[in-house]
Amino acid sequence: MPWKYNNATIRPGKEFTGTDGTQYSKVWMRYSDSQKEAIGISWEAELGPYDSFYYWGWNSDGDALLPKPLADLQASKVAEAKNTASSILSGTDWYVIRKTEANTAIPAEITAYRTAVRTNYAALKTAINNASDIAGLQAVYETTAGASSTAKQIDATSSSVVSTSDNTITINGHGFVNDEQVHYNAGMNSDDEAAAVIGGLTDGAVYYIIDTATNTFKLSESHSNCGDAAAVSLTGLSSDGDSQTFTSGGKPSAGQTWPNSDMPKYDGA
Repeated sequence: MPWKYNNATIRPGKEFTGTDGTQYSKVWMRYSDSQKEAIGISWEAELGPYDSFYYWGWNSDGDALLPKPLADLQASKVAEAKNTASSILSGTDWYVIRKTEANTAIPAEITAYRTAVRTNYAALKTAINNASDIAGLQAVYETTAGASSTAKQIDATSSSVVSTSDNTITINGHGFVNDEQVHYNAGMNSDDEAAAVIGGLTDGAVYYIIDTATNTFKLSESHSNCGDAAAVSLTGLSSDGDSQTFTSGGKPSAGQTWPNSDMPKYDGA
């Protein structure tokens, strides 16, 4: 956290020369606040805490961070992504082993899941390597703001809201964008009991917005980075859920879009 004079750092206990040639002694720290202000001496706070993965630390003046080499950071993040993909895939490796040893077919949902993991890894690797600076690399792991953090309520008993023929949800001016995460909450019915879900959806699940229009959208069980984003088939209206909600969780970046094995499309049934 440095002292500044004329945009230059000055050190306590050191003399310095003013722009008008005035010599200030090493005891300038003893000056009153008003005297410092009159001279043009000011206190500049540090930029704040830093992430030690990306930076070595503060420079000697305490006014800037020392970045680590971008290429090294990218290589580390790619290796991390590869290890993550390997760890995720390990849970279904036994299907592949069984196929090799016993020639038992791998369920299509499991194959789809493993393909989605590898596709997401490829998208993440590309995003990492395309980063032009540290801020760009950090953005690969950040969620940007979505339409609104406010829950958007619907009457899920209405066929004008939930279309089972088009697999769309209608909310006028919803503002959602493709790949935005939304949390589905079936809510309570008039008897204060858990309301029936919209057919094809799971209460409490997180979906991704796809195929947006001004007033309608569809839901996917996976992000487009997984290569298999497809609209969830809405098979029926809720029988009693007239106050169900979709709440934005923001738009995740490539480092946050691994497929969810709990989704029905990947359940291996």
